[in-house]
Formats: sequence, structure tokens, C-alpha cells
Amino acid sequence: MEVFPRTEKGGIRTCLMIILALAICVQALSACSSSPKKTPLRVLIIPKFEIGEMSGDFPGEAQLFYEEYCQGCEEIEIPNMPPTGHFYFNDENGVGMLVTGAGKTAAGLSMMAVLSSELYDYSDATIVSVGCSGGSVRNCTLGDVVLVTAACDYDLGHHVDAHEKKKNKSQVMWFPDNSYADYEYKNLNADLCDKTYEMIRNCPLQSTEEARTVMKESFGAKKEEDILPTVKKGTALTGDNFWKGIYGHVTAKFIADYYGCRDPYMVTEMEEVAIANTAECFNMLDRLISLRVIVNMDVFMKGETPESTWGEHRSFNEKVENENTETLDIFVPAMHNLFDTGRIVIDAALEGNL
Repeated sequence: MEVFPRTEKGGIRTCLMIILALAICVQALSACSSSPKKTPLRVLIIPKFEIGEMSGDFPGEAQLFYEEYCQGCEEIEIPNMPPTGHFYFNDENGVGMLVTGAGKTAAGLSMMAVLSSELYDYSDATIVSVGCSGGSVRNCTLGDVVLVTAACDYDLGHHVDAHEKKKNKSQVMWFPDNSYADYEYKNLNADLCDKTYEMIRNCPLQSTEEARTVMKESFGAKKEEDILPTVKKGTALTGDNFWKGIYGHVTAKFIADYYGCRDPYMVTEMEEVAIANTAECFNMLDRLISLRVIVNMDVFMKGETPESTWGEHRSFNEKVENENTETLDIFVPAMHNLFDTGRIVIDAALEGNL
């Protein structure tokens, strides 16, 4: 009995081709089944810098979160990670921590590398961006924690030096450019922001006597609610350099108003719009929560000047550790304020309550 009848033209060749195709399919399925399974990442915490060690010494933005959620975890190599970025992952709780480095470029590249990694499954992940910032002199006090509801790029557009104000009557030092309309600002998920705010709004926050005294002496703060830190909602202005002064303050307020942000300008920082834009690239913008704690103000305190504040060629970390006039003694209590509010959010995400 012939298995492949010779009377059917091309029968043998056709059957062999079918068998070959089936073999290829089986091989492909086998390869797929043997490929490494992605590990679910439940919460991605994104501080921007650390001071010294990751645990046990003077705390920067990352240390308290690392000690709580990633203690003992070694740094994991991620392809295409820039030198500023450092990633840790805890297999037991599904929490990842990305220390990006300061500035929009470092933040965007580091986050892009992590979210592009084939090691982790981000389909149910919540991103919690945490960091310190300068505060709006009209709206904030030292130690406040601000839930960011929108992020704007302070640098995109056209800036005018404040000295030019003498030559014209304009109060505005910044002019928009609609060429950047797709990425110059981002609104965060309003429902998620409102839910998060209700969770953290009554979180007790720390202050210091010196910080309260400076707020009184420098800015005329007299009411208790103007001096003691609280949880607030507001817009973040992201710039690639530290700035201070009333002209910068007016510019920041104008930018937030121009973009129609739902809450007023509250904080100035160096990464948040890059974090939001990168999250949007991976369809994760609606799962981004941003918390910023106020460690200095957007105008000069105690009669300081640009020269006295920044004239010495020392790093921000060195100045913070030496309790300079930029941050006074509020920095360490502020890191605890950031952690205390951040922990509420992270725990809620891990429990499936966000």
C-alpha cells in the first residue's frame, strides 16, 4: 500500500512540505515555552539621588524607601542604562527602585532603560516618583509634601533675562512656543490624584524650629497654617537648573496658568515632566503618582544672594550635609515627610487599593 499515491501529481512533495512546516511550528512553540518568563513588577519607586550609601547614613531621596522596600537588594544591571541610573528589585514584594540621577536627561534615559527591559512585566505596575524640590513662596512652607497633578517644562519656550525688564514694561519673562505642544506639559490622572490625596492629606509632617523661624522672618508668615507643613496638591515646574528670585517665580506661575493646569504652581524641580513623558511612551501615564517635598524656597531666604547660596564650588549634597542656608535643618525631617506619605501610597498599591 502506498502511503503517498503516485497517481496524485506532486502528492509526495506536498506532504513533505506540510511535515516540514509542522516541525518548524513545533520548534517555534518549544522555543517560546522555554523563553524566560517576565517577573511582575508591582510598584516602581523613582527617587532621583542618594547622599552617600543606600542605607544607614545621612538620607537622600532614596534611602528610607530602599530600607523599607529593597533592603539588602543588590543593584541589577539593565541594558542601555545611563551611568546616572541605578536599579534595584525585591523579588519578595515586587517592588523596584530606580535612582535616576538629577535632571531631565538622566531621568528620561534611566526610566526608558528600565521600562524597555525584558526582565519585568509592568502591565499592573504603579509608578511612584518621589523627590525634594523648591517651593512656591506664595503657596508653600518648608517641609510641605506636594502631590503633583501636572508637570510643565520650565525650559521649553523663550526666556528673557530679567535685566531686560528695565528696557520695557513687560512683567513676563517667558514666552511660549507651540512647536513643543506634545511634550511641554503633562496632566496626571485626575481620578488617581484625587484618590491619592484623600489617602495622604492628613498624614502628620515634621518641621523644625529654625525652619518656622525663617518662614516668619523671611516671608512674614504669621498664621500657624502658613508655617506648619501640610500635604498639598499643585503643579510642578521642571527645569534643568536651580533658580531663585521673584522673576522666576512670576514666570513659573505664568507657565502653569498658560497651560491651564488644574492646580496652581507649587514646586520647582528637575525631572518630573521627563518622568511623565516617558511614562506616556509606555502607556503608563495614568498610573503615575508624583510626590515632592519642599526643602527650600523659590526666592532667597534670610537675605541671601546668588553668590552666598551657590558661590562656593561644592555639590548640593555637600551643602545639605553641612546644613547650609539653602535647606537649613529641614532636609532630614523633609525626607521623613516624603517617606511617610510615600509609604501610604506604595502600601496601598501593593494591597491593590489604587
